[in-house]
Amino acid sequence: MIIVCPACQKKLRIDAVKYAGKNLSLICRSCGHKFVHAANRSRILVAHGEEEICQTILDICQDDLGEIETSHTARMTRNLLASHPFSVLLLDVALPGAFPFQLIEEIRQAGTPLKIILLPSVYNRTAYKRKPSSLYGADAYLELHHLSDQLIPLVQKLAPHLALKSAPRCPMNDRGEERPLAQNTGISQQAEELARLLIADIALYHQEQIDQGIIQGDLEDRLASQLEEGRRLLAGRIPQVELDKQDYLLLALKRFSAARAEELQLV
Repeated sequence: MIIVCPACQKKLRIDAVKYAGKNLSLICRSCGHKFVHAANRSRILVAHGEEEICQTILDICQDDLGEIETSHTARMTRNLLASHPFSVLLLDVALPGAFPFQLIEEIRQAGTPLKIILLPSVYNRTAYKRKPSSLYGADAYLELHHLSDQLIPLVQKLAPHLALKSAPRCPMNDRGEERPLAQNTGISQQAEELARLLIADIALYHQEQIDQGIIQGDLEDRLASQLEEGRRLLAGRIPQVELDKQDYLLLALKRFSAARAEELQLV
């Protein structure tokens, strides 16, 4: 969690889980100013697996950092939601640790009055994308390249009581087609992770096809063109010798569809 010193605007980073729901008496290490951070100010949770996306959102909302906390895993997201009265959740469709429909179902069943905005997992303006056919029960979605110009208006529309005052001022850089992969893992782990990200994005834009494919047992046929495009993107990042070992994209799709079938109570 990032807190901003009201005197010098120095950004202070503290453990969001450890201090969740607590009022904090703080001293700025930069200017020595003493101030109190009220726990109930935090109203927006950014749950995204890529730190650069979280930082981009923090930069866009730099005048309102006291209203925002970040999380990079499903576990941390659940902990924060359980201890903080958030109004808006920005949710990565490929958040590590859970599928988006699982988290959204948990939130809705708990009756939490939370507005949810889905964020795609892969930055690619054209590949296999279209307007989502369904949002798993979320309230809206936002493309990554529209964060700078549409994030603030969308949040203001969904939660006008937050009264965000920031103006868009941090354009999203063209970072290429895919988000970076961890460099401290083996090539097979990188292939598996990228396949997971691609399937998460495909599922966002083709949920109805996936659900019907699960029900009818012809999922792979229904997504033939999307899988072909996904394999093209995968081949652009992973050596072919590794991809020849197994169909990583199909493996990721099977894992996703198995979880989705359970959610639909088909198993």
